[in-house]
Amino acid sequence: MKKKLTSLLMVLMLCAIGLVAITTATDADDDFKNPAIDNPDLPGPISEPIPIPTTTRTTEPTPVPTTEPTTIRTTEPTPTHTETIVSTTVPTTEPTKIPTTTVTTAHATTEPTITIEPTHIGGGVGYFDVYVNVNGATVTVAGNVAGTTPPNPVTAEVYSTGAPATITVTAPNYVTWSQTPGNPPEGQHVRIDATLIPIVTTSPTTPPVQNGAIYAQSSPSGAAISMNGNFYGYAPVTIPNLAPGTYSMRATMSGYTTDSQLVNVYAGQTAYYSPSLQPSPQPPRNTGTVYVTSSPTAALIYVDGNYNGKTPNTLTLYPGSHSFVIKMSGYNDYTTNVYVNAGQAQNLPVTLTPAIFGSVVITSMPGATVYMDSNSQGKIGSGGTLTLPSVTSGNHIFKVSQAGYNDWINTVYIQPNYQNTITAVLTPIGPNPTQVPATGGLNIVSSPSGAETYVDNLYKGYTPAMLTGITPGVHSITLKYTGYVDSSASATVNAGQTTPVAITMTAAPVPTPTPKSAASPVIMIGGLVAILGIGMAIRRRK
Repeated sequence: MKKKLTSLLMVLMLCAIGLVAITTATDADDDFKNPAIDNPDLPGPISEPIPIPTTTRTTEPTPVPTTEPTTIRTTEPTPTHTETIVSTTVPTTEPTKIPTTTVTTAHATTEPTITIEPTHIGGGVGYFDVYVNVNGATVTVAGNVAGTTPPNPVTAEVYSTGAPATITVTAPNYVTWSQTPGNPPEGQHVRIDATLIPIVTTSPTTPPVQNGAIYAQSSPSGAAISMNGNFYGYAPVTIPNLAPGTYSMRATMSGYTTDSQLVNVYAGQTAYYSPSLQPSPQPPRNTGTVYVTSSPTAALIYVDGNYNGKTPNTLTLYPGSHSFVIKMSGYNDYTTNVYVNAGQAQNLPVTLTPAIFGSVVITSMPGATVYMDSNSQGKIGSGGTLTLPSVTSGNHIFKVSQAGYNDWINTVYIQPNYQNTITAVLTPIGPNPTQVPATGGLNIVSSPSGAETYVDNLYKGYTPAMLTGITPGVHSITLKYTGYVDSSASATVNAGQTTPVAITMTAAPVPTPTPKSAASPVIMIGGLVAILGIGMAIRRRK
């Protein structure tokens, strides 16, 4: 009996052990089928696709029905206490895992997704039609290259209500053009005119130097140098900033004869005055005189190359041969040699013949074309000058022309047997031309009035003359009047001011013939003796 009871107990224990094993296997199978029960961090059932999260949030999560715990029924063994142990073991592990899977965020993706498409700023489009005055220009609108001329215009598309577009036009050797006009209305064309201005370099437009200078060096050195009657220092000395023209130079030194010469100054050049002074005549040494007259009067007298005043004039010279040259503007030079005897006076009457031609030197921009009386005379050379050697005397119309510059036109009186100088300053053409320097004026009066007026050899009319537009600096003024000696003067013009010039002209002197010396007594007696001898010879023949 004991053995049977023991065997039954062992059978019951084996059954209990098998039941526990079956329950554990069932729980493990449930965990494998729904892993979210043991791992609440997983997103949800694997069978549902994971959508792409969007910016829309679901405020109300979708409730998930809670799976009720499954009650596993166990065949109750005969002993009562065994059933109680099994029923309490199974339900206690499942209810604690299920509530963690009831709410998940994965179900929020079932809401409709809203996609925000990007929109263009500016709305509709309008058009700029850009017209440019030169070919090869590049048009840029709002930082983007719209095209290059030609064609003309260049059309660019912009948004009507967008940010204001800046239009920029560039071309080689032109100033960059830029403007922000405001965008055109939708569907409309707006015309834009871009006028490019050429870049003007300073080198070609700089006119040649207008003033010159005189360098005076005497032999021996140290002579007092005067110009137009004004003392300027002792040789060697340089007199700078002189307007082109003719200047009267004079050199004096104690113990030496005075030297006087006329020196011509040209634009941008230095003229040289080099007098060679001769010792003054010593009292014991005899001299002779030469009375020089000319028709017309007021001609310039040069003796041995030195200027000695104007005709009529009496010159005191050493004995010997001297070279005389008589000059006058508009007449041919007269040249001769005069032998001077000690203690003797002699006359030198000169009749000058009118000259026909004079020379002209034009100073202007290299490469410019020169016209005289509508006929081309050539181009300005690389040195900035053009010389016309033979031009008929009188008034001529001169024009100097260069591409890109305003023409220079003026009436110039050409003096015969004289080198006439003309300075033509050209100004660029364009909306922003080179600023012309400020000018002044001259108020010229003369006694008598009605004299022909020339300023720097340019004919300006008759006195009284109120002249404007004269460039600042020193200018030469020449007055001519029939029956009067030509009068010359220099005047300084300041910007914004009018310089008065008053000139009293001198009537041309009438040469007085040299009175004949009375016959000496020796000659008279000789004449009487000759007459008596002739009378006696006639009587003897009878």
